[in-house]
This record gives sequence, C-alpha cells and structure tokens, in this order.
Amino acid sequence: MNYFSPAAIPWISDPFDCNRCPRYQRYRQRGSTLLEGLLAVVIFSVGLLAILSLLTASIAQTSNVQFRSEASLLASDLISQMWTGDRSFSGIYSRFGSITTEDYRRWLSQVMQRLPGISATANQPSVTIDSNRNVTVILYWRAPTDNESHQLKFQARITD
Repeated sequence: MNYFSPAAIPWISDPFDCNRCPRYQRYRQRGSTLLEGLLAVVIFSVGLLAILSLLTASIAQTSNVQFRSEASLLASDLISQMWTGDRSFSGIYSRFGSITTEDYRRWLSQVMQRLPGISATANQPSVTIDSNRNVTVILYWRAPTDNESHQLKFQARITD
C-alpha cells in the first residue's frame, strides 16, 4: 500500500473538502482567517503610524532649515554691506557698531520681518566688531512650534 497516495487516507483525497475532514480538524481551522486578517491590520497600522511620525518630523525640520538659511542670508547681507563701504574700523563701527545707526536699523528691520520670534525684548541679534575688524554676528529665532530659540553665529574679518 502506498502511504503517499490520496487513496491511502480517504479523508484527505480532496484537501479543500472539509466535509470529509475529521471533526477536530474542522474546529482547529475555524477563525484562522480572521486572526490572520487582524494581524495584518495591526502590522499595517503600526507601519502607517511610523510613516506619519516621520512625515511630521520632516515637516518640522524643513521649517527649521528654512529659518536657518534665512538667518545665514541675513548675516551674509550684513557682512557684504560692511565690505562695500568704508572698511576701516571707524567706518564699520560708525555704520554698524550701535543699534542707533541707520544702516544697522535698516538691517534689523529686515531681520525682524524674515525671522520669527524676534521682539524688542527677546531674541535680538548681536553684532560685535573688535579693533582688528573681526565681526561676529549672532542671530536668534524661535519658530512658532518650537519651545526653544535657535541661533546662528557668523564670523568674518573685514580687510582692506
């Protein structure tokens, strides 16, 4: 007798015919499709939540990159204005060394328009000019969704 032929085990001759299966095998198979479906839904949901959290984080980082590039452009603009005029220490200091000078106030108004979270009392930019004409520009900003301020420090040396 061949043990691998369907005729040897009469109730397995048709594997899709459960009417001829023994009773215990029929009960074991009940609900397996439902369980597999629920497991697939759980795995899909976890994957979808992970993708949504990555999307949220990337959107937050995109806005941070936008403000960082704006700050870099503003600092470069200030340094380029220092290069275009009188490059002596007294010339640079008379135009940008104090918050009361016209050139500094014009630049400050651009900073306040383009970077968020800057007010008269918080996150004011700082410009330091030493006697060797080393210029340090520090810009601060705070995005509406952030809990803390960010900063960009820009250093340059103005030479003749």
